[in-house]
Amino acid sequence: MPGLQTSRSRPLHLADEKHYPTIASMNNKNLTIQQNRRLSESGAIGAIDMGSKSFKFVLGRKQEGQVLTELIKKERLGIGKEVTENHGIIGEKKCEEIDNALVWFKQYCQERGAETVIAVATSAIRNARNRQRIIDLAHRSNIEIEIADGVREGVIGYFAATGGAPNRVVSDSGSRSIQIAWESQGTIHSRSTPVGYEHVYEIFVEHADSMMETEEGFNRFLDGNFSELPTTAVELISLAANTLTTFVTGMERTDRENRYLQRSSLERKLIELRELTETEYIHLKSSLDDAEKILPGLVFLTYLMRRTNMQRALVAEAELPVGLIVEHFLKTESA
Repeated sequence: MPGLQTSRSRPLHLADEKHYPTIASMNNKNLTIQQNRRLSESGAIGAIDMGSKSFKFVLGRKQEGQVLTELIKKERLGIGKEVTENHGIIGEKKCEEIDNALVWFKQYCQERGAETVIAVATSAIRNARNRQRIIDLAHRSNIEIEIADGVREGVIGYFAATGGAPNRVVSDSGSRSIQIAWESQGTIHSRSTPVGYEHVYEIFVEHADSMMETEEGFNRFLDGNFSELPTTAVELISLAANTLTTFVTGMERTDRENRYLQRSSLERKLIELRELTETEYIHLKSSLDDAEKILPGLVFLTYLMRRTNMQRALVAEAELPVGLIVEHFLKTESA
């Protein structure tokens, strides 16, 4: 398969690390992010992730020098499925659902004192043939909307996961794309491929006779798409990897606190799966819940730890709207 990649960097000034704790020190139960205490007080802002599966609505504000964010609502709208099954078109009924959601959140934000609402639309709306219809709906509600490509998603994800802290690596292996973003010398770099775990499973897992065959094929693909990765970052943060972590460790997450996944644990699990016979590997693929997410994720995260010289990853949840809000206040400070 030819290399699928988008390769560019987005410069943005970052403050000193002491002002930006990593996600490990954030209060993840209420999605609180502590920002630079030198920032002046300002009003609230609403942010929306108009995702392929769900819309996520977040409210953020600065209070006593901190940026606080609150997940208001998550609404499953299934835009990706709509686009796929409707020949690239978002139908009128679905457009009405989107409009209702936007109008509701805009009114909610105004009632909470937030006049500004920003939104990011990702792959499903980006690929819709009538995406201008959605843009027009957002503008009608006075919502600033951005149609983000995979590279831009990686940048926003970096802010969401780190709160702006420098010298981290953030990975997000989604159903439709894979992003890796990192900060180096004041610049956030982002790399993306429009092949997520669903397609990875179809290409490298579904028809493979062994775990070794899956690894060899997927690792070659990753080499072709992520040739440039940092080796001196202080932390690797892996988003959307809780299902994989439970599979590897055998322990369910008991609360919303983040947890670590050790490279040694990943490698032991890989060794175990390499020893499966062809029949056993086929049975694993058919019987394992979320196999299409877990098996590609296992190879991907092991690969990423090896390439970045990391011995563990912080497994975290971070919503894209939080990244928009963090970026908004950083830009306000530097303006």
